[in-house]
Amino acid sequence: MRRSPLGKAALASLLLHAVFLALLWQGEPAVPKGRPASAALPLEVDLVFAAAPDPPPTPPPPPAAPPSRPRPKSRPAAPLPPPPAPATPLPEPPRPPTGGPSLDAPVAERSERAPVLLPRSLGVEGTVPVSPEPSRGRTLRPGDPSLSPEVLAAEEKARVGARVQAFAENELATLRVQNGLVDAYFGRIDTALEKQMEDAPLFGGQKGRLTRLAQAYQDEAARYGAGRAADAPVHERAAPSASQRFEALSRGNPQDNGMRAFMQAGESMQRLAEPPGGLVVILELQQAPDGQLRSVQVVESSGNPAFDAYVVDAVPPALAGLEPPAGKPLGVREDGIRSRWAVEGRVVYLRKLKDMKGQDTWYLATMAGLGVLSGRFEETTGDLEAVDLLHPRFVCRSRLLQVW
Repeated sequence: MRRSPLGKAALASLLLHAVFLALLWQGEPAVPKGRPASAALPLEVDLVFAAAPDPPPTPPPPPAAPPSRPRPKSRPAAPLPPPPAPATPLPEPPRPPTGGPSLDAPVAERSERAPVLLPRSLGVEGTVPVSPEPSRGRTLRPGDPSLSPEVLAAEEKARVGARVQAFAENELATLRVQNGLVDAYFGRIDTALEKQMEDAPLFGGQKGRLTRLAQAYQDEAARYGAGRAADAPVHERAAPSASQRFEALSRGNPQDNGMRAFMQAGESMQRLAEPPGGLVVILELQQAPDGQLRSVQVVESSGNPAFDAYVVDAVPPALAGLEPPAGKPLGVREDGIRSRWAVEGRVVYLRKLKDMKGQDTWYLATMAGLGVLSGRFEETTGDLEAVDLLHPRFVCRSRLLQVW
């Protein structure tokens, strides 16, 4: 008898299910022998009891609104005579509504105040008073007459005219001094200023003699290396120097080299004793027509405040003893005198022979023995001055620049 395919499939399914059940039955985990199943670890629990927080304090009640000030009672008016009774009775005026708030209520007062824009923590009530800013100009609107081409052209013409007039006056003041079209009164001012500043201190720090001498020699060497013997320009009509006159006579004769070296050393010592440059301050003096000093103004500083203050302080006593200008002098106007001066100060190593004492004889003898003794003849005073490297002094020279 042949089995049907359905029976075979059912038999195979039963066998597979039996195998799966056997495997699952054998695969259950066994309980370990060393530890019984009921011996589990105890569970530890910590109980912490915390006190309940205090309740927050109740906020204070808001301050009550200040009671409104009672309105002052108006003084009763004097009784008027009763008007004549009209023929017809007048209608009663309508009564105002009683439901609206009173005008004296705090809400109405608060609404009438200006709004507070700052935080309450600043303790500012109302608006902050702000000072009005100064006017910085004017507002131009279309059709303003100041915008017309004629007005703008007139303003520009006045501005340019004032500037050109100032340039012309300054140039004329300079040419007036250069051409000598000034009164002798200004020459007396020049002499008085230099005399007042004869005993000037050594400005620029208290350096030693050798330090000053080395600095002067270094500056002279730098100028020579740059191709210029001196910073001051030489006038075309200036007298020739001693070495130039000697060269005109020697005409390059090599036998005169000894004398040539001697004269060049003397000129080098002369330039070393009077180094060019220094402190220069420019002042402007305002005086009355009679010479009375009105003001002293520093137009250009020298860079040394001590020197500027010394020169400014020396002006009033220098002009105090001068005689006023007589007549109608050149450079003196009816509204006063306006002049500009340049005061130059520098360290020099020259001393007058009449000021030298007996203890300076050894210095003169040493310099003469070395062949470097040099000096000059002052034509204005007739004094002989010798180069003295041991006693530097500060010399101030004034010069007139402009007279308006």
